[in-house]
Amino acid sequence: MLDAASLWPLRMTGPASPPAKDARAPATPRLFLAEVDAAHDAVYEAQLGLLDADERARLARLRLAPVRREALVARLLLRHALSACRPRPPQDWRYLRGVYGRPRVADAPELSFSLSHCAGLVGCLVAPGGRVGLDLEPRARDTQELWNARTLAPDELAALLAQAPEQRADAFLRSWTLKEACAKAGGRGLRLPFERIAFAHADDGAPRLQRDRAVPPAWRFWSFRLGAAHIGAIAVRRRRVAAQAITIESVPALPYRGAGRVLRPADPF
Repeated sequence: MLDAASLWPLRMTGPASPPAKDARAPATPRLFLAEVDAAHDAVYEAQLGLLDADERARLARLRLAPVRREALVARLLLRHALSACRPRPPQDWRYLRGVYGRPRVADAPELSFSLSHCAGLVGCLVAPGGRVGLDLEPRARDTQELWNARTLAPDELAALLAQAPEQRADAFLRSWTLKEACAKAGGRGLRLPFERIAFAHADDGAPRLQRDRAVPPAWRFWSFRLGAAHIGAIAVRRRRVAAQAITIESVPALPYRGAGRVLRPADPF
C-alpha cells in the first residue's frame, strides 16, 4: 500500500549504477513479512537504535501511534531483511534515492528491494539486481471509488462489473496489487498510467500482462492472499528469477506466524 519512497528523507542521486555481479546474490527473490501489532510495541521500540538519525527524526514527527508503528516496523524489517541476504549488522545499512525517488542501498547496488505496508502487515522483497515490486492491501479496504476508467482498462472494468457483487472487491484488489507491484518495479510509481496495462490469467492461473503499452516485457508476476485479511502481488524482471517459487520468510526480531508458505505464480487465488 505504501512504499519505500514515502519513508526516508534520502539524498538525491543520479540513476543507479548497473547492478554488480555478486556470487553471493540470492538465486531468487526473498520475501520477508512481519506483523504489525500494538502487543509487540516493546519489541519494536527496543530496536529503535538500529535506525539512523534521519529515520528516528522522521518517526518522531508521526503523531498517530498506528502510523508510527507501521513506519517503524517497515524500517526495521528492511534492515533485517538486507542483513539476512548479506552478512552485515542491520544498523550499518545506508540508503540513497534515485532519479525517480526510488530508494536503493548505498553500498550494495546489486541488491534491489521493495517495501509495502498496510493495516497489520509489512512486507519487504529483496532480489539481486534488476527491478522488483511488492504491494500488499487489506481485503477490508473500500475500493469502489477506484473502479473507474483511470485505474482499469475498459475490458477489465467490464469484466469486474460482470462479476457477482460479493466477488468484485477481491477481483479489483487482485488487479490493483499487480499494477502497483508493476509500477513499483518499474520505478515510476503512480506515474504509470494504470488504465494502459491490464492482467489476464493464463490457463495455469499465473498472472500475465494482457495489455503492455507502458511496461516492458520480460516480467514475472505473483498474486496471492495472505490469510483472511490481505491480498498481495509481486513483480520481478523475469530474466533475474532462477525459480518460480518464493518462500515467505520472517526474521527473528519481528514476529510473523505465516513463514514457510511457498508462493507460486500459478497458485489458486
